[in-house]
Amino acid sequence: MLAAADLQEEFNGPVAYADRWLWFALLGLFLVAAYYLGVLWFTRDRTATGPMPWNRPDVPSARQQHLARIDRIEAAVRGGEVTARDGHQQLSETVRSYVGAVSTLPAPTMTLSDLRRERARPLADAIELMYPPEFAPDDIGEAQERFDQAVYQARRLVASWN
Repeated sequence: MLAAADLQEEFNGPVAYADRWLWFALLGLFLVAAYYLGVLWFTRDRTATGPMPWNRPDVPSARQQHLARIDRIEAAVRGGEVTARDGHQQLSETVRSYVGAVSTLPAPTMTLSDLRRERARPLADAIELMYPPEFAPDDIGEAQERFDQAVYQARRLVASWN
């Protein structure tokens, strides 16, 4: 049988890790952080000095150009050169282009829900009128039946938007 003194010689206390592994781990974390900071620093755009100033365009001339474009679209649809569905698409692009040109609202790239969220009610109403004929087949979208109302809405929007 073993004595208590024999057991103590047989067991050792816990072995500590060498300190160098802690320093290697900290060095690794530092190198990863330095890499990401270096990537951010060396790939940043140095030409940008702040937000680009927005110069207000000549609203009367932009309004006149877009009203003339609406007139051309209406004449093309009435003359049979363009289908009513294509006319709705062109009207939608025209009113979005006008609002984007005379305001800071990025109307050409906004969806109908974006326009509603931004509280651009006149534009949202006009686009909502143009959506079904613009995207649905002619027999479902009622493109021909809604075209006069869409032209009226487009003209009213361009004439009144500041």
